Amino acid sequence: MTKSLAPRVRRDRHGHGARGPVIPHSAPIHETADELFERLLTDAVSDVNIRLGQELASVEIMLEEIPNLRDLTLAQENVPLGRVEIANPSKVVIYQKPIQLRADTKQELDRLIRDTLAELISLLIGIRAVDIDPNYEGRN
Repeated sequence: MTKSLAPRVRRDRHGHGARGPVIPHSAPIHETADELFERLLTDAVSDVNIRLGQELASVEIMLEEIPNLRDLTLAQENVPLGRVEIANPSKVVIYQKPIQLRADTKQELDRLIRDTLAELISLLIGIRAVDIDPNYEGRN
């Protein structure tokens, strides 16, 4: 009796293929929709902080999943994408789900996050959205 010297490929018990993930979990393809949204928002906030710096020192930027009932009532016809709270410190709140539902691609999602952030900050500090984000496209 001879034994094979070639390494044996481990297959699952049903013979369907090798065990384990094909793509490592650290690869971007494994990024969930929530993780993608948070990463894009963090990148957008970083870019705005680089441009405005001290003007945003007393502003908190927050993320909420959906608008609250008060914001929905005030908005009447359209679901809001975010809100501004003037206080100490002032807050800019971005709503994740309404923005995700309006974007079909990752590029559209990124653009919509950046435009919404620029619009809300412009309301808060009183400068044009295009001065906050030079690539601001506005409402289409």
